[in-house]
Amino acid sequence: MDIAIGSRVRSFDFAETFEDGTQIRRELEGEMACYVEGVVTAIDEELSYNRYEIVVARDVFGGEESDRRVGNVVYPPVNGTPGMISVCDGVELV
Repeated sequence: MDIAIGSRVRSFDFAETFEDGTQIRRELEGEMACYVEGVVTAIDEELSYNRYEIVVARDVFGGEESDRRVGNVVYPPVNGTPGMISVCDGVELV
Protein backbone atom coordinates (compact mmCIF):
# COMPACT_ATOMS: atom_id res chain seq x y z
CA MET A 1 0.00 0.00 0.00
CA ASP A 2 1.66 3.19 -1.18
CA ILE A 3 0.50 6.05 1.02
CA ALA A 4 1.84 9.41 -0.10
CA ILE A 5 1.16 13.08 0.52
CA GLY A 6 -2.30 13.83 -0.85
CA SER A 7 -3.64 10.30 -0.22
CA ARG A 8 -7.09 9.95 1.32
CA VAL A 9 -6.73 7.50 4.21
CA ARG A 10 -8.45 5.85 7.14
CA SER A 11 -6.43 5.57 10.35
CA PHE A 12 -7.67 3.08 12.92
CA ASP A 13 -7.18 4.10 16.55
CA PHE A 14 -6.44 0.63 17.93
CA ALA A 15 -5.43 -1.49 14.90
CA GLU A 16 -2.75 -4.13 15.25
CA THR A 17 -1.53 -7.02 13.13
CA PHE A 18 0.18 -9.89 14.93
CA GLU A 19 2.86 -12.25 13.56
CA ASP A 20 0.20 -14.85 12.70
CA GLY A 21 -1.63 -12.29 10.54
CA THR A 22 -4.50 -11.75 13.00
CA GLN A 23 -5.87 -8.21 12.80
CA ILE A 24 -7.88 -6.49 15.50
CA ARG A 25 -9.87 -3.29 15.83
CA ARG A 26 -10.57 -2.64 12.14
CA GLU A 27 -14.34 -2.54 12.36
CA LEU A 28 -16.13 0.07 10.27
CA GLU A 29 -19.45 -0.29 12.12
CA GLY A 30 -20.55 -1.13 15.64
CA GLU A 31 -19.21 -0.15 19.03
CA MET A 32 -15.65 -1.32 18.21
CA ALA A 33 -15.36 1.05 15.20
CA CYS A 34 -12.77 3.72 16.08
CA TYR A 35 -11.02 5.59 13.30
CA VAL A 36 -10.51 8.87 11.49
CA GLU A 37 -10.51 9.59 7.77
CA GLY A 38 -8.67 12.43 6.10
CA VAL A 39 -5.86 13.50 3.79
CA VAL A 40 -2.14 12.97 4.35
CA THR A 41 -0.55 16.43 4.27
CA ALA A 42 3.01 15.40 5.23
CA ILE A 43 5.18 12.51 6.29
CA ASP A 44 7.16 13.63 9.33
CA GLU A 45 10.63 12.07 9.47
CA GLU A 46 12.07 14.20 12.28
CA LEU A 47 11.41 11.83 15.21
CA SER A 48 12.93 8.45 15.99
CA TYR A 49 10.08 7.03 13.88
CA ASN A 50 8.26 8.31 10.80
CA ARG A 51 4.64 9.38 11.11
CA TYR A 52 1.86 10.50 8.80
CA GLU A 53 0.35 13.96 9.25
CA ILE A 54 -3.38 13.61 8.54
CA VAL A 55 -5.98 16.40 8.56
CA VAL A 56 -9.14 14.77 9.89
CA ALA A 57 -12.32 15.07 7.80
CA ARG A 58 -14.34 12.31 9.51
CA ASP A 59 -14.18 10.94 13.06
CA VAL A 60 -15.82 7.71 14.24
CA PHE A 61 -15.39 6.55 17.84
CA GLY A 62 -17.28 3.72 19.48
CA GLY A 63 -19.27 3.34 16.27
CA GLU A 64 -20.63 6.88 16.51
CA GLU A 65 -19.90 9.83 14.22
CA SER A 66 -18.19 12.63 16.11
CA ASP A 67 -16.78 16.05 15.32
CA ARG A 68 -14.27 15.97 18.18
CA ARG A 69 -11.22 15.48 15.92
CA VAL A 70 -12.59 16.90 12.63
CA GLY A 71 -10.30 19.68 11.40
CA ASN A 72 -7.50 18.59 13.73
CA VAL A 73 -4.26 16.91 12.73
CA VAL A 74 -3.36 13.39 13.87
CA TYR A 75 0.05 11.71 13.63
CA PRO A 76 -0.13 7.91 13.41
CA PRO A 77 3.11 5.98 12.81
CA VAL A 78 3.97 5.14 9.21
CA ASN A 79 2.94 1.58 8.33
CA GLY A 80 5.80 -0.82 9.00
CA THR A 81 7.03 0.97 12.11
CA PRO A 82 7.83 -1.55 14.89
CA GLY A 83 5.40 -1.30 17.80
CA MET A 84 5.56 -2.74 21.30
CA ILE A 85 3.89 -6.06 20.41
CA SER A 86 3.40 -5.85 16.66
CA VAL A 87 4.20 -3.81 13.56
CA CYS A 88 2.17 -0.62 13.08
CA ASP A 89 -0.09 -0.79 10.04
CA GLY A 90 -3.24 1.03 11.07
CA VAL A 91 -3.45 3.41 8.11
CA GLU A 92 -5.08 2.36 4.83
CA LEU A 93 -6.06 4.04 1.59
CA VAL A 94 -9.75 4.91 1.28
